[in-house]
Formats: sequence, C-alpha cells, structure tokens
Amino acid sequence: MFLIIANGQAKQSKRHSKDNIIITNLNSLDRKPKFPGGDEAFYKFLGKNLKWPFHGDIDVQGRVLISFVVEKDGSLTNFKVEKKLWPELDAEALRVLKKSPKWIPGKQNGKLVRVRYTVPINFTIND
Repeated sequence: MFLIIANGQAKQSKRHSKDNIIITNLNSLDRKPKFPGGDEAFYKFLGKNLKWPFHGDIDVQGRVLISFVVEKDGSLTNFKVEKKLWPELDAEALRVLKKSPKWIPGKQNGKLVRVRYTVPINFTIND
C-alpha cells in the first residue's frame, strides 16, 4: 500500500509558445486551473488509478514532480517529468495524469488561458 500526496504549483514567469502565451504564475490568474470536483476529487482519481509498479520488496519512496499545460479547453498537454524518482514511478505518474479528465481551465482578465501547472506526487510505502 502506498500514500499519494499531490499539490499544484506553478513557476514564476511567462513562456511563449508559437501562437499562445503559457501562463506560469498562478498568482496572476483570476481563476486557477483545477481538477473537476477540486482537490479531494483529484486525490481520489490518483488513488483509484495509480498502481504500485513493483513486485516484491522494493523500498523506493519519494516525490515525482510532473508539469503539464492545462489548455483553454481543459485538456492536459506538454507533460514533463520535472523531478525524477525512479523510472517505473515516473512512468506511472505520467500514465495516470495522461488519463485525467479535462480540467477547469484557468482565466486571466476574464479570458481562458493556457497554464503550466506542476503536480508533486509522493509515493510512500505504508506498513
């Protein structure tokens, strides 16, 4: 059994893509992107979908940091492992986040915007 803890955060700058700005400062938003149903629903989604990828006694614990862009339509794109832990755990965190339903997109100045969002996922073994 393992414990999952995830919190959203963003970097403190703006980055340009080909035709749209990607907002990376959550404090500049009128509405931050969020998982439908909020944090509690997100934790339930992670708990239901994350699988421990190891068999036997593997004592690997820690945090994987995954960033992605919440698009204007709420879809998630541009996934990146920002902080790696163990290849199997990194891949599992990515796999599950790619299965995520559409999020409620962020707004800035009343308009939907693309937002880079970072989620830490902690893998902890419970005895």
